[in-house]
Amino acid sequence: MINRLLIRIKTVQLVYACLQSEEPRVFADEKLRESLVATQKLYNYLLALIVLVTNYRRKQLLAAKGKFLPTRDDLNPNTRFVDNKLARMIAERSEAVDYCEREGLTSDFDTELYRTILEAIEQSEAYTQYMNQRETPTFEQDKELWLDILSTIIPQCEKLDEVLEERDIYWNDDLTTVLKTLTQMIRNLKPEREMIPAGKLFRNEEDERFARDLFHYALDDYYDNVKLIDAITPNWEAERIALMDKVIMACALAEIRHFPDIAIAITMNEYIELAKHYSSAKSASFANGVIDKIASKWRAENVIFKR
Repeated sequence: MINRLLIRIKTVQLVYACLQSEEPRVFADEKLRESLVATQKLYNYLLALIVLVTNYRRKQLLAAKGKFLPTRDDLNPNTRFVDNKLARMIAERSEAVDYCEREGLTSDFDTELYRTILEAIEQSEAYTQYMNQRETPTFEQDKELWLDILSTIIPQCEKLDEVLEERDIYWNDDLTTVLKTLTQMIRNLKPEREMIPAGKLFRNEEDERFARDLFHYALDDYYDNVKLIDAITPNWEAERIALMDKVIMACALAEIRHFPDIAIAITMNEYIELAKHYSSAKSASFANGVIDKIASKWRAENVIFKR
């Protein structure tokens, strides 16, 4: 599901790209939609990956039982991983796997990816503790295992990086943010939930309108907002502000000016975090000061009427 954090990130990325491109404005809207759809696909792909890796391990266990001379462990394997209740819930109560098959996001050649991820999982301390505990894991413990995998193993998997780059040009850039959104959804899951959200494009019409309008205001107001930024910045400093920093500040100012229902503090916090991610802590501190001064100026001039 595309949340407002992802919308802000996409806006910043695409405004930055548009400033360096000579394409007509009409293509900018197409790129926004294309980018948001790519994020939706990645969300579903990562959700489905939990099921697909689990199924791959199940096939390994069945193959081991069918060996000509199976060992005792082959015949009586520890099935806690393949019995994981979160993976089963996603398989039974989500359309993620079917969605990925319909969209052509999975391939018969993905077994190498599943094997690589599974090998990394089996070498992790979290997996060892999970498989060796005395009691049958609870639903919360089953969730915690996959939350650990999603936060520590998936972001570091080079094979996954290769697959993401091959499948979609946007996926590598989106991985960190989409994982954050996905893990938050998993943390909130309860055993009794009827269906798991399969990552629809927008939660509601309001968010869809927010995405479209924010992008348009950010582009339309960009040069006016940059003039405001330059006007309150010493000349030597203004000349040295990185383009990405200017884009982040300009997008924040567009949101502050045109969305009266969003508190200034919320907008500033979101874009300051983006500045930290795309630039540095120093850039974030600088952007915070600049945005605050312009917002205060707008309030004094009755350009905006919010705190």
